[in-house]
Amino acid sequence: MTSSSQGGVRLYEITYLGTGPEPDVRTVEAGEVAAVIKYAGEHGMQILVRPCTRPPQEPDPRKED
Repeated sequence: MTSSSQGGVRLYEITYLGTGPEPDVRTVEAGEVAAVIKYAGEHGMQILVRPCTRPPQEPDPRKED
């Protein structure tokens, strides 16, 4: 699993529900989502899958207007 975004890689946030007072949240690449869903289903876990929203990129300080 990965927690950083690379150019062109789609990331999804997986929230494992019912794991305690603070839900377990992980970030995975698009190709890993099906495996996460399958694993959760096999183990009776409930999960929430959402596409990651990327924070707005800050302007490059080296570039001048």
